[in-house]
Amino acid sequence: MRKLKTKEWWVPVLIWITLINLFSVVKISAGERYVARLNRWYSLASLGKWTAANKLEKKLDPADTEWYKNRNKTEDLKIRLNELTIRSDKTADDWMEVASIQGRLQKTDEAKVSVKKAHELDPVRSDIEKIYFSSF
Repeated sequence: MRKLKTKEWWVPVLIWITLINLFSVVKISAGERYVARLNRWYSLASLGKWTAANKLEKKLDPADTEWYKNRNKTEDLKIRLNELTIRSDKTADDWMEVASIQGRLQKTDEAKVSVKKAHELDPVRSDIEKIYFSSF
C-alpha cells in the first residue's frame, strides 16, 4: 500500500463530492420514479393524449389514475357541457368551466369563445383576464 502524497489527497475527495452531487440530482428511489411517471401520465391525460397516457398507465397503480379518468371521460364531459350549455343565466365561472371542458374535448375555438364571454361578464377578474389575453 502506497502513501498518498499531500498533493493527491484531493482526487478521492473530488470524486466523492461529484458522486454525492450526482446522486442528489438523479432520482434514485422507486417512489420518486413512480411519482414522476404519475405526473407524466397526468400531463398527457390533461392534454388529451390518451394513447400515450394508456401506455404509461400500465406501470401505474389503477387507484392513482381511476378518479381522474372517471372525472374526465369524454361521455361525462359531454353531459356536463350540455348541462352548462342549456343553462340560461351563466356566470363567469360557468363560462370558464365550459371553456375548460371544451379544451379537454379538443374544441379550442369554442373554448376561446367561452373565455371571451366569461371576460365580458367579469373583465376585472385576473384569472380570466390572463387566460383571455393569452388565448387571443
